[in-house]
Amino acid sequence: MLKKVKWKDRFYSARQKLPAKKKESLEYGPIEIRMLSEEEVSREEEKSDHALIEELNGSEEERDEHKFESNKKYFTISVYALITIMAAALFVCLIANFGEVKLWLKGLAGILSPFLAAFLIAFILNPLVNWLEIHLFQKLLHMQKPKLRVALSIVTTYILLLGIIIVGMIYVIPQITDSIVSVAGDVTVQLNEIYEKRFTYGSMLQEYFPEIDLKFIADKIEEMWPTLLSAMTNLTKDLVPKVIGMTVSVAKLAINILLSIAISVYMLFDRRKLLKMGTQVVYAALPTARAKLFCVRMRECSRIFSGFVSGKALDSLIIGIICFIATSLLDLEYAVLISVIVGITNMIPYFGPFIGAVPGVVLYLCIKPVDAVVFVIMIFVLQQFDGWVLGPKILGDSTGLSPLWVIFGITVGGAYGGVVGMFLGVPMVAVAAYLLNQAVSGVLKKKRIDVS
Repeated sequence: MLKKVKWKDRFYSARQKLPAKKKESLEYGPIEIRMLSEEEVSREEEKSDHALIEELNGSEEERDEHKFESNKKYFTISVYALITIMAAALFVCLIANFGEVKLWLKGLAGILSPFLAAFLIAFILNPLVNWLEIHLFQKLLHMQKPKLRVALSIVTTYILLLGIIIVGMIYVIPQITDSIVSVAGDVTVQLNEIYEKRFTYGSMLQEYFPEIDLKFIADKIEEMWPTLLSAMTNLTKDLVPKVIGMTVSVAKLAINILLSIAISVYMLFDRRKLLKMGTQVVYAALPTARAKLFCVRMRECSRIFSGFVSGKALDSLIIGIICFIATSLLDLEYAVLISVIVGITNMIPYFGPFIGAVPGVVLYLCIKPVDAVVFVIMIFVLQQFDGWVLGPKILGDSTGLSPLWVIFGITVGGAYGGVVGMFLGVPMVAVAAYLLNQAVSGVLKKKRIDVS
């Protein structure tokens, strides 16, 4: 009943809104009055009802036209447009305030440096922890509890690392210190001898090169010598504040190292949880096929990076030991100091052995030039052995980079990260090259293009 009443109300209200028929003008012609028949009345009512129904239908269609309808396609386009505008605005703000952003990033890097160092330590030690867990505690000792195996593997790894550090502090560092002190004393003695024998050397030069004005050179040396002594005295006076500042810096560095080691222990112990959380985030954010592909790519990047770092560290350790044995057999002085320098710089591909040879050559030239020649020959043979025999055996083709890209990684990494950047630049470029190669190969495969 309610629906019928509403329909009737709408019917009569719409009928009243119909335009009234125009009446004939009564000013002209006679007035004609005629009674309509029932058929004519019914036809007129049918016409009126038909016009009324059409008007009602038209009003319903107008209301439907003005009704809001959600469209998923246009909504997605709007969201993408909004995100693009926000990203562009953020980029413009970063460029406009680049100096402040750079300082902020530098401060943030300083705050997060223990975590970054801890991640690097855990990343380097993770292969050793996995090897100890599987081969020692699971296969050899048949331990069934996974948590106990992981804990013992981590403890064993850090005991080995601590043992290496203690051995270095007890045996290697004192010898390095003694070598540095001895080198400083020898250089001072050599400079004094050169100054005392300056007239002898001058007469020898005058004999072989008579066109040289030695009097002018001697006068300049006499003028510069007091200035040099004064500079050395000022350096000695400023040495105490510099030592204090260096002590504070070393203390801060020691605290950061201890904090990084502690964080790395937790990272290694919870590495499965961290990997699980990362995998869950990837599978929640991406479609299943893309998430699986992403995890495979990240696993391969980890293999490339960790394989290069651990392999190069082992290679450099072996080269340092061989250098110490060779310098000892050749009876060269400062064997420990030179071997440590050569081993550390060998971490840098291609240029590392030559960079490590420079301090040794300069040192031996000041003390005994013949030893410098012997040392250069030894370094050349050692570098050839590393490049053709030891390096390929340990590293293989872990990076897959050509020499051009290796030099590019060393140059860019050294420009932004110093010595550490020169070392880490190569595996970073290797990872970037791998990802780019996979992306390009996927696009070419979709286009059915084979470039050979």
